[in-house]
Amino acid sequence: MTTSTPVTSTSVDATVDAPIERAFEVFTIGIGSWWDADHHILRAPLERMEFQPWVGGHIIDHGTDGTTCAWSRILAFEPPHRVVFSWDITTTWQLETDPDKTSEVEITFDAVAADRTRVQLTHRNLDRHGDGWEGMRDAVSSGWSLYGLAGALAADHAVPWIGDEQMRARLTQSAGYTMVVLLPTERLVRPQVDPIIWAHGRRNMGLMAAGIAPVITPVTSPGGPSGYAVFTTDVDETRQIMDRDPGVAAGIFTYEIHPVRGFPGSALP
Repeated sequence: MTTSTPVTSTSVDATVDAPIERAFEVFTIGIGSWWDADHHILRAPLERMEFQPWVGGHIIDHGTDGTTCAWSRILAFEPPHRVVFSWDITTTWQLETDPDKTSEVEITFDAVAADRTRVQLTHRNLDRHGDGWEGMRDAVSSGWSLYGLAGALAADHAVPWIGDEQMRARLTQSAGYTMVVLLPTERLVRPQVDPIIWAHGRRNMGLMAAGIAPVITPVTSPGGPSGYAVFTTDVDETRQIMDRDPGVAAGIFTYEIHPVRGFPGSALP
């Protein structure tokens, strides 16, 4: 007489067309881009998902009514090869508060080529959920799929993937700049101040021609800032330049200054 051992886990796998770093990042931080929006235990429709990328973090569902549900704990986070999170859901599809009655989901990522990754998902220890766990196993066995992940990766191909080494190399080429946010005051009353705005615009074109402020962008929508500009000068010199601006001198504009970093050679199309 033989005794069968209950199956307490289920697995799915897929090979996706993406570098390993990209597959890992989209699965974790980008979880909302591929997860089935109908698979949640919120009362309200799902608005977005939040994956907190550190051990001790959570996966949190955010409902359209402002409610949240932290239904999972991050147990391991090892980019770009492995992530493990808990399944804190009861057999009646409610939030489980006892960690001893939760199962685990482990996902591993293996590069099979520079732009292809094998992803394997294993949902294990389902018997920890107690009475009725077999129903939970059957439900998640039919529910887990990596087709959504593959689809999300395919849909984002228009944006080139920048690998970690490329990012590190590019960051070494960044340089310091100064960002100016131009703000209107109550004295900006048109058309009375139009001659001042014309003089302000003329000076902006001069700053662009001199390479001092290569990017200047007036804001066309009402009710907010009047414009943004990137200066090649440092904060103190930029402040001196802005204080001589006709609009600032006339009191129709004020401004904020922020040191920023950017990449030399970047340009508007």
